[in-house]
Amino acid sequence: MRQKGVQVPSFSVKLRHLRLQGQSNTELAITNNTDTVVIAVHGWQDNSNSFLPLMSALGKDLPVYAIDWPGHGLSQWRGQDAHYYFIDYVDDLHQLVMRCKAKYVHIIGHSLGAMVASLYCACFPERITSLSLIEGVGLVTAEEPNTKNVLIQALKHRARAKKGAIYESAEQLYERREAVSDFNIDIARQLMARNIVKKEQGVMLTTDPRLKHYSAFRYTKAQAHALLTPIKVPTLLIKGVQGYSMVHQNEQEFSKCYNDLVTHTVDGGHHCHMQSPKQCARLIGAHLHQNSAE
Repeated sequence: MRQKGVQVPSFSVKLRHLRLQGQSNTELAITNNTDTVVIAVHGWQDNSNSFLPLMSALGKDLPVYAIDWPGHGLSQWRGQDAHYYFIDYVDDLHQLVMRCKAKYVHIIGHSLGAMVASLYCACFPERITSLSLIEGVGLVTAEEPNTKNVLIQALKHRARAKKGAIYESAEQLYERREAVSDFNIDIARQLMARNIVKKEQGVMLTTDPRLKHYSAFRYTKAQAHALLTPIKVPTLLIKGVQGYSMVHQNEQEFSKCYNDLVTHTVDGGHHCHMQSPKQCARLIGAHLHQNSAE
């Protein structure tokens, strides 16, 4: 696959119970790189294609490995007796980092990926050199009185869950994604191309339908603060001018959990790294290099 003339090799990593697929700007395996790796983790229902514009803008100065989370893109789905709990993504990231032999491990996270990476860095700061967050900070929480209702609604929703649908064409899916997003059809095509597979009757999403199941558990704010405090890893937060209001609210709520947090705003919305990749690349590139020096 190519992004504006830059070759983007594919890679695969075996975790404990499944295999992750991903894309990189280097042929060197993520498990063989002994100097520096940059791991990029995407948002909910996205895939590693969301990092292609940013990867192109960053160039090949540092090796970037963008994964597909389990159940997303081309990665395996979780087992039929499993669900997509937030904490399981943290375990996925931990397994991936443990397979890296690099001296410096940097993480770039978007949305869900940013929250997963934040909690991981709070738990294992010694393993991560720097953290770059894009339109995601802190954790999604629920008020304590709502905890039981969150579980009840999740169990009811699972009982009504449907299997993946067949669509007439990929273009139909591109248009559906554009309709619920803050980006144009070109970005929708680039992002969704990795989430679609052809069938005899049409096309289907490669994403696991269980990703849309309601969450059965959310941390309270008190629990979230206890989990995230402190995050010792140097952290960059990038927000889109037209980004999600929740990101701004979470920044106000959780900024003190990060010992070293610098915030910048760029053009674009929730997927500003796809809309303004050069702006994001300048900020992230400087952050990576600043925190790679001994």
